[in-house]
Amino acid sequence: MNIPWGFGSFDRVAFGLINGVWTHPILDKVMPMVTDPHRVPWLAYGVAPLAVGAWLYKGRKHALRVLVVAAIAVGVSDMLAYRVLKPWAARPRPEYAGIGAIVRAPVGGKLGFPSNHAMNAAAAASVMAVAYPSAGFVFWILAGLVAYSRVYVGAHYPFDVLAGMAFGAMLGIPWAMLMLGGGGGSGGGKKKKKR
Repeated sequence: MNIPWGFGSFDRVAFGLINGVWTHPILDKVMPMVTDPHRVPWLAYGVAPLAVGAWLYKGRKHALRVLVVAAIAVGVSDMLAYRVLKPWAARPRPEYAGIGAIVRAPVGGKLGFPSNHAMNAAAAASVMAVAYPSAGFVFWILAGLVAYSRVYVGAHYPFDVLAGMAFGAMLGIPWAMLMLGGGGGSGGGKKKKKR
């Protein structure tokens, strides 16, 4: 995939700033955990299961339905990005572009556009935001943090994650609206008042 020269140059400059200049030793430890929480035992086997369990217990059928819809959205998103979009775009990750990327976490394959992490996070955030509109901004902040972490750890250019988030939203929002009907909080819909 050929990025227009002007934008491609901006993309590399932005990558250089995020990956090599706007850094801190604390972020060097935190961002790899943000980008791959499943590699952190206390998150993957402690906090995450407890949080999901508490959510399912409180939300019951509605929460379970949201979880299934989100899981399907992420699964389709991941397959679309990895099997279709990345081979079509064939854009190498910064690590393989000879630009001196600082790699702070395992990056996977050689192709980087779009970012699977960003696309999956956006697909999940879309479903959660439709299901729980009042907390939508929280889900999008978390998805944005995941996307930013991918650039910080040297796995992607900014354009890779921005495109990933856009694709994830385009996939997740219509799917969530179709399956969940536009939210309604933990009860799955507004109750009509009795007259």
